[in-house]
Amino acid sequence: MGFLSLKFLIFLPVVLACYFGARKYGKNQLAKIFLIIASMLFFIPYGMGAFLMLLASSVVNYLFFRMLSARKSKALLSAAIIVNVMPLLYFKYFNFFAETVCGIAGRDYTAKVIFLPVAISYYTFQMITWVVDSYRGETKGASVTDYLAYVWFFPRVVMGPITRHDEFIPQINDESRFAPDPENIAKGFIWFTVGMAKKLLLAARFAGALPYGFSLGSDMSLMDGWLCSVAYTFEIYLDFSGYCDMAAGVARMFNLSIPMNFNSPYKALSISDFWKRWHISLTSFLRKYIYFPLGGNRKGVMRTYFNMMAIFIISGFWHGANWTFILWGTLHGAVMVVERLLGKRLEKIPKVLRLVFTFALVNFGWILFAAPDIQSALVFIKQMFDFGNLMPSVAFYDTFKFGTTPFIRYHLNIFIPLFYVATFAGLQLSKNVYEKNYRPRTLTAVLTGILFVWAFLYSNSVSQFIYSQF
Repeated sequence: MGFLSLKFLIFLPVVLACYFGARKYGKNQLAKIFLIIASMLFFIPYGMGAFLMLLASSVVNYLFFRMLSARKSKALLSAAIIVNVMPLLYFKYFNFFAETVCGIAGRDYTAKVIFLPVAISYYTFQMITWVVDSYRGETKGASVTDYLAYVWFFPRVVMGPITRHDEFIPQINDESRFAPDPENIAKGFIWFTVGMAKKLLLAARFAGALPYGFSLGSDMSLMDGWLCSVAYTFEIYLDFSGYCDMAAGVARMFNLSIPMNFNSPYKALSISDFWKRWHISLTSFLRKYIYFPLGGNRKGVMRTYFNMMAIFIISGFWHGANWTFILWGTLHGAVMVVERLLGKRLEKIPKVLRLVFTFALVNFGWILFAAPDIQSALVFIKQMFDFGNLMPSVAFYDTFKFGTTPFIRYHLNIFIPLFYVATFAGLQLSKNVYEKNYRPRTLTAVLTGILFVWAFLYSNSVSQFIYSQF
């Protein structure tokens, strides 16, 4: 269904009313069942194939939970993890592996048409947390409705954040959360509106720049390269964090909290700091369920560096079946290792320089992340240092689609750089929705209403979020 649709704006208040209505009359089990059914209805429009995949995964992992609860078996846990990972490997990575093997063998390969079920990357990792925690005895007492509500909860089912059972199930059974809370509903709507504005009013403006830059190839100027790459750096954060703000806002309306996924990542002073702020739920999963089981930093310096590189390569590969993603993850892992080697010596560098350097490194990483192949990424980066071709092209300004009035058209070369500066300043000075205290005032209500209507007017032309592809 998606957050950016009129159907969702009708769907949400109906679900809220039925959910809290059942709670009011003491039908708490019914409330959870209704939430599960509503979540399934929300997911069905993403495709019946994707729906059946998630349904099958739900059934299989519940059976593993029951078996692991009855008998603690490493063999059974290994089987559960393999059963979860195999569909992801097939649907997302079969063509990549087959093409790689054929390339090594010197043979041609024609890619098979394989559909990619929506959300499979997210729920695969979430299901792994469930079965591992079941093996550890941490999911005891969870009912089937607790489990299904945890798996299907519609605000985060499509794009996360990846959530552990202990972050969700206790909340849905907490009697203090059973009655509707006007403050939570108001705050949730504000968060939803902020996220929608990030996506539709800001991220969508930057969306055309990087594809334009890649289309130029070796004809791209130095300024085109820098402006297009920074545009994507802004876009991917505003797009994904916008979705997470919207998801957190909807959850808040149900008196539920989902994990914070972003904490102002472009304020980071190092790559390690960046990964404490970016896609936090993915980082937490990789640390708890891969890094620590590999030994973490407990088995010597070289093993620590190996483990660090492993989780970043896995992180890159999780994002997509392309060598560009693997190289992106490897770059971040290598920089993390260097930072660990340097230790406290980095703190002697002025904070402003560390912030700018980290932002530049992240920016170069996003070029790899977004490139169709490694060759295109290398050409793009090379052109960013081509001092024989400096000025941005006129067509670059048109990618922002700011309007056709003569005044705007004739001043885009001033307005767009100011837009970049204002965006960067806003990211540095503003707080995320979890940190900011929105007070229930008339002015806040009016401004939120205006922002909501303004953003929603653009919803018909923009529908897909970047991370829905992963």
